[in-house]
Formats: sequence, structure tokens, C-alpha cells
Amino acid sequence: MLSIIVPVYNTEKYLAKCLDSIIQALEKVEIKTEVLVINDGSTDNSKIVIEKYKNEHPQLIAAYDKPNGGLSDVKNFGLDHAKGEFISFIDSDDFVDPEMFYDMMNGIMNSSADAAVCDIKLVYDDKTERVWPCTNSAKTDAFEAVIDMPMMASSCNKIIRKSLFDGIYFPKGINNEDIAVTPIVLGRTSKIVIINKPYYNYYQRSGSIQNGEFNERRFAILQTARLCIDNAAVLGKEKQNIIKNSLYAHQILALALYPVREQKFGKRLKLLKEYMRRIHNTFPDFWRNMAVLSYGMYDGRNEKIFKQLSIKLLSHKCYFGVSCFWSIVNMILKV
Repeated sequence: MLSIIVPVYNTEKYLAKCLDSIIQALEKVEIKTEVLVINDGSTDNSKIVIEKYKNEHPQLIAAYDKPNGGLSDVKNFGLDHAKGEFISFIDSDDFVDPEMFYDMMNGIMNSSADAAVCDIKLVYDDKTERVWPCTNSAKTDAFEAVIDMPMMASSCNKIIRKSLFDGIYFPKGINNEDIAVTPIVLGRTSKIVIINKPYYNYYQRSGSIQNGEFNERRFAILQTARLCIDNAAVLGKEKQNIIKNSLYAHQILALALYPVREQKFGKRLKLLKEYMRRIHNTFPDFWRNMAVLSYGMYDGRNEKIFKQLSIKLLSHKCYFGVSCFWSIVNMILKV
């Protein structure tokens, strides 16, 4: 009934905690499940950890060992080998709460839904935590509520009917692979169950792709967003617009306003100019999109001023000016 796919690459320090949390969470689930633990050519001792858990739980864990192909390749491999009616992806350096699979699968089965989504808890090394809601509470439609959020593309806080992935593959060799796939798959659903509990623990470890040194590799988000928008053509116009608005505001614009802004001035200005150039080339209608132009309008006063002034300067290509403004913002935030 449920296949849990765990891609593994050099995460031996975190893998046991991840697998222990999955096993504990599945103790409450009565449906038949499998856990596909896929070693993507790890060079540390991850394979040894996987073999240990496979030997201890032979009826539950299926272990696979493949040459390194990247996260997209592993997810595609998992989809090809999964036997379950529903799919869940869990990153091997994260962990789940004991109630996650029980509540989410119950929600799916009790309402004949195609997917379930839960909140995400960001967990930091200093033991601090931050909860990211999975939905925009101002939206009444479940699909729009889930899509109109910064973490909407994450595949890890969702359980989705496997058949909805038919004909869709994660793009190999590109970061931010979920952005190309998750919105399309959710767009194919007839009903989504929302679980407003932070069952997925997203560990913010230093050195990960998202938390490592920022460079132009992160601009791959433009490629995956373009793929997503192109593939969304099979959906209705309304869903296409919902997806596009979210990608433009929460993914593309937000990358400039947060990770790019946080760089030192010289690097920030250089990255910003290149990123904006790529946006203009890839999405000619970007600065005509109302979700972009109104971004931050309903936030608190300070956040609204920051976002709206940034948008005004960026849309007029005042990159030096916005970089100076961001230096002031960064100084204020450090006080």
C-alpha cells in the first residue's frame, strides 16, 4: 500500500536516526509497507549501515546499491522499483515523527484522497526549531493552499498516489529537482488531505546543497521552474496560473531576496546581475506577474517594506541600489 523511498549519499552519520524514525512510525500502521533504501554510490560507510538495517528488518527494508547518479536519478530509480499504491520520499539526513504515516495514510483512506501533506519542522544544530506550515490558511481550495507556499515543492512532507507520477521523471543532473515534478503531480490529484502538524523534521545541516556555500549552481531553480511551467500545460488554466504564480514569487523571487541578499556585497551584486539576466531571458513576463508585484503586500509592516522596495528596485534594474539597501537590511537583522 505504501512505499517509502530513502535516497542515500554519504549520510552515514544521520542514516540510523532516519531509519529508526521510519521504522518506529510504521509500527502504528497496519497496511502493508516497504522501505526502499537506495545507496547512490556513497563513498562513506552508508552501505554498511543500510546492510545492517536490511538484515535486522528483512520483511520491511529493501536495499539497493547503484552507481552515483544524483538525487533525481535515485528518486526515479525508487519510483521504478516501488510496489506501493502510494509513495513517500524521505531524505536520509532527516527524520519523521512517530504519528506521520499513521495520520497521513488514515487521512488518505478515510477521504479517498490522492495525496496527504503535513507541516515541516526545520531542526538546527543549536537545537532551535522552526515550523513551516504546509498551507496558506488564507486559501480555501486545498490545491491552491498547498501550492501557494515556499515549501510547496518538497517531496518529503507528502504522500502521493504513485500512478500520478506516470510519465513524469525528476530531471537528472539538476538541483531543485522537486520543483519540476511535485506541483504537476499535485495538480493531477482530485483531492488532497491537509495535516497541519509538523511531522517531517528537516535537518538544516551545514554542507548540504541548500545550506552550503551559495553559488550559481542554485540558479538551476530557473531550469526546473521552466520545466514545471511547460509540463503544467496538461493541467487546466486555473491550476497553471496557480503553479506559475507560486514559482515566480516563492521560488524565483525569494531566491534573490533571501540567499542572494545574504552574500557579501561584491559577490551579491555579481550574483544578482547574473540571476536577473537569466530571469529576463527565461521568463519574459516575470515583472508583469501580479504575484511577483504584490509579493509581501499582506505581510507585517517591516517585511512588506523590505519586499516591496526590493521589488521596485529590481524591476527597474537598480541592482547596485538594491544591493546597498540589502546591506542596510542585513546590518539591521544582525543587531
